[in-house]
Amino acid sequence: MQQERKWQPRSMRSTSVTKQEVKSAGSEKRRDQFLAVLLRYIKTCHIDTNERLLVIGGSWQDVELLICAGFNDITLSNFQSQLEEDAHTNLSAKVKLLAIDAEQVDLPDGSFDCVFAHEVLHHCRSPHRVLCEMLRVARKHVVVLEPNDSFSMRVLTWAGFSFPYEIFSVVYHGHEAGGVRDSCIPNFIYRWSENELRKTVSSYLAAYEFLVYAYPYWDFNVDEKELSMRKETRIHAITSVMGAKTFLAVLRAFQVVFNGIPILRRQGNKFFCCIEKTGGLRPWLTVEDDKIRFKLRSLPEG
Repeated sequence: MQQERKWQPRSMRSTSVTKQEVKSAGSEKRRDQFLAVLLRYIKTCHIDTNERLLVIGGSWQDVELLICAGFNDITLSNFQSQLEEDAHTNLSAKVKLLAIDAEQVDLPDGSFDCVFAHEVLHHCRSPHRVLCEMLRVARKHVVVLEPNDSFSMRVLTWAGFSFPYEIFSVVYHGHEAGGVRDSCIPNFIYRWSENELRKTVSSYLAAYEFLVYAYPYWDFNVDEKELSMRKETRIHAITSVMGAKTFLAVLRAFQVVFNGIPILRRQGNKFFCCIEKTGGLRPWLTVEDDKIRFKLRSLPEG
């Protein structure tokens, strides 16, 4: 049993993780679809797993997943109350802890090499503000997983098979949390697309070149208990007839098929994205006297 610690705002503690602990912590997460996507893109996005990684609005499940992916310098952040609530976990001694408001991160620019958020932005009042804060604090990379704003998801929402507000999350948390800023108010599910993300990053990093690696896909990561709570959609009527177990088996079969066909995969419900900050200026800008300046064109003679 770990010795109980008193948590203070913005307190941090060092950590080291053994191979056996990595194996134990990630035994279930190795089957997670997101982990497979993350592992696939670590090299593509030029992410070094030895980088200093900040997890925004994170959970201990995120820590398990990231340990499995090979990261070993992890700082987990959330509201102070959330850190205190989960402090009993045996992983609490293996990461650094930081109390942070995702919409107003009280850290200097470039404080971490990589900033990571797993289904956090759509729980905030201003998802774009959170993304911009992540871009500011990250020195190299920003990694996010959010709902995908695909045509198929818009159709499914219109048809009543998905719901625009995340009522299920609040129900799952006993009607006390899981909504906007972890309150009891169900949050709007703000879905992202590669185009919207590029526009947001281009606006915030107007002076700099950047790279975007986007990967939409299908991931029906729910169990029977969670499915039984989703009574606000037509899925509840279907599962009451055919049973939750059969319905999940059908969903996962479709998931395998759809993810195997690129045109169908891009219509998925999940959106993985990595933003790489290159540090290079836009071609119409230059640096003079330690300041960014516009390149003045020579006036034509005569």
